[in-house]
Amino acid sequence: MNRRFAYKALDLNGKTMEGFMEAATPEEVGTWLADRNYFVLEIASAPLQTLVATGKAELKIPARTMNFFLLQLSSLINAGCPLIMSLHALFRQSPKGPLRELLKDLREKIESGKSFSEALKAHRRVFSNLFITMVEVGEIGGILGEILERYAYINDAMYRLRAKIIKSMIYPAILLIFTILVAWALLAYVFPVFIEKIQVSGEMLPLPTRIVLFVSDIITGHSILIGSLLALAIFGFFMLRSSEFGSRWISKAMISIPLLNSMFMQMELSLFARILGTLLKCGVPILTSLQAVEKALGNVIYKEAINSIREAVSRGESLTQAISKHRDLFPESIILMTDVGERGGNTGDMLEKAGIIYERDLETTIETLVSLLQPAMVIFLAIFVVTLTMAMYLPLFDIIKTVR
Repeated sequence: MNRRFAYKALDLNGKTMEGFMEAATPEEVGTWLADRNYFVLEIASAPLQTLVATGKAELKIPARTMNFFLLQLSSLINAGCPLIMSLHALFRQSPKGPLRELLKDLREKIESGKSFSEALKAHRRVFSNLFITMVEVGEIGGILGEILERYAYINDAMYRLRAKIIKSMIYPAILLIFTILVAWALLAYVFPVFIEKIQVSGEMLPLPTRIVLFVSDIITGHSILIGSLLALAIFGFFMLRSSEFGSRWISKAMISIPLLNSMFMQMELSLFARILGTLLKCGVPILTSLQAVEKALGNVIYKEAINSIREAVSRGESLTQAISKHRDLFPESIILMTDVGERGGNTGDMLEKAGIIYERDLETTIETLVSLLQPAMVIFLAIFVVTLTMAMYLPLFDIIKTVR
């Protein structure tokens, strides 16, 4: 079993070089360094806190920083610079931090004989399955630079979309939290005290008051139970999502829920068209491209559909014919654009355009949902306040009538 060693050595110019290497024994590290004309100064087991390469260290690299790195790397490779030299150049210009440590480890792994994709697999917390798959495709096809550049643009588009979604949801989230806190405070503390002071012994309270008081008693008397059930529900959801059955059920629900289904479907369609179009434009075979897309998508239902499409294409059917069998998942527009692309010999271009169209549709859908969500929450809060006010003041009206 390989272990990780830290080494220090001198090159032919007397310059000190430090690094890490995975090997079975220290002697293996020494032999590897000697074969490359390095004079070994020190070899020792690497301390755990420096084990970036094991993937156990938590590397947090901002999305923008990672995207800029990919664009720089693709530019160097497209200019004819070897991968090792490109990584070394980027390493030297990077300030101290997680990106510099990552570049150093990737370079060392490649120098030890691993491919770029194999080196990336040690950092699955940093690099997505999609990126690793696309790098594998780029290495096989000799188009690594082009693949990296196109992935950087896809990743940037996804980053901007995520940022827009988060920005759009900030206000509704704050409003929801505020509503929950206000409701909890009123039902748990204000309402019970108020009713206790005005309740006339032996008299029946009005129905709205009794209903609100019943809810208040549940909240105040079973807070721990409610909290436990909520925590159990959240835990159960994550457990369900990690199972094969649960993952499929959730994926099915996401594309079936009214109002929300269009958003989730547009997300998958945008990713499908963008990635497949990019790979086809780079000259990647259709079956390999479909396999990469299948790995990249998150929705199990779409994964199954793409697997079915790949099998149909492998039997000799056109991409349009294969997609047409899944009209419940792929709308007529993407089928038509795929057909036009296949007839004109530019399927990749047409699919990329379709991906951009679905991204814009997704942005519009999100804006529409947010514009509906905000007034809906305000209306709910207003109804809650009115109901609570009625429940509080109806007993007062009864008392006034009794006094008269």
